[in-house]
Amino acid sequence: MFWPALATAVSSWWLLTGLALLLAHQSGQRARAGFILVSVLALASLLLVPFNASLETPMAAALGFILGLVIWCWLEISYLLGYVNGPNHEPCPPEVRVWDRFKGAVSTTIYHEACVVGAVACLALISVTEPNPTAFYTVTVLWLMRWSAKLNLFFGVRAFNERWLPDHLDYLVSYLRTDRLSAFLPISTAIGFFVTYLIFMDATTVPDLTEQLSLYLVGSLMLLASIEHLFLMFPVNEAALWRWARANEPQLRAVRVEKDGI
Repeated sequence: MFWPALATAVSSWWLLTGLALLLAHQSGQRARAGFILVSVLALASLLLVPFNASLETPMAAALGFILGLVIWCWLEISYLLGYVNGPNHEPCPPEVRVWDRFKGAVSTTIYHEACVVGAVACLALISVTEPNPTAFYTVTVLWLMRWSAKLNLFFGVRAFNERWLPDHLDYLVSYLRTDRLSAFLPISTAIGFFVTYLIFMDATTVPDLTEQLSLYLVGSLMLLASIEHLFLMFPVNEAALWRWARANEPQLRAVRVEKDGI
């Protein structure tokens, strides 16, 4: 079960990340049409979750994983296109206190965060007591690891590809720190890998194939999210994985920091 789950998680993550990146850098009619299509798919996925959660088969676990990814994809695209973000669209003023920078950063995304929490709560309500809550686990892992990544970007990282962001979100870069590596990054990364290990170990002790596949899928996603944290520590050209999604754009610019120390 491990290798099929890992292959499914990696291929789904690669494809949906590329499609989200491709759509986020569209404009006008193409962006609106793409968002409508993704919205229809996400709504259909949400409506299918209660039925899927009630099924206790390996195929249902795999489908629940895909449903969770589609719902998350809509959440990400709604933010990247600027449809659901926050009331603050201004760059961070220079030389502000950390608390003021934090408040400004939160206000750039607070509506989106509320939307994500609402989605997680909804999935928990309709599936957490069912035999196959894979969709809920999938969105929850992505939500928690994304929050970890955002906090790390706020406190300090060594590398960040700012061209992941579309032009209308360029102001977000001013709220990030790319001049130092904070202590929070290696700690949170280590926690991510440790939780991944626990999920995989738990999967090996589960006799039920559906639950085992669900744990392997969610654990693989946790592994990918933890590896993404490593990309914030070391300047690597991970953007090459999605070059096809940015074929008409300049190569993504990695912010590389040479300063050592935490």
